[in-house]
Amino acid sequence: MSHPEGPMDKILLALHNLCAVRTEFAKTLEELAKNVGMDLNQLQALLKELVLNGYVAWFSDSKGEKRYYITGSGIIRVCSAFT
Repeated sequence: MSHPEGPMDKILLALHNLCAVRTEFAKTLEELAKNVGMDLNQLQALLKELVLNGYVAWFSDSKGEKRYYITGSGIIRVCSAFT
């Protein structure tokens, strides 16, 4: 399989590269948008789909802001793109 190419794969790869693999390292929508170069609305829609598919999870931090991190399934998807 080739390197990840689609926008959802770009998000998963960014979360993986940012080490956002647990709640302690989860990123905000704004942090992710800067990293992947997407506008917030597009990114939010893609993240919603990734959450529904089990590749990304989120929680609300102490300020009530959503933070996103890649799940085990998401890590497998990223890693399988390089095999």
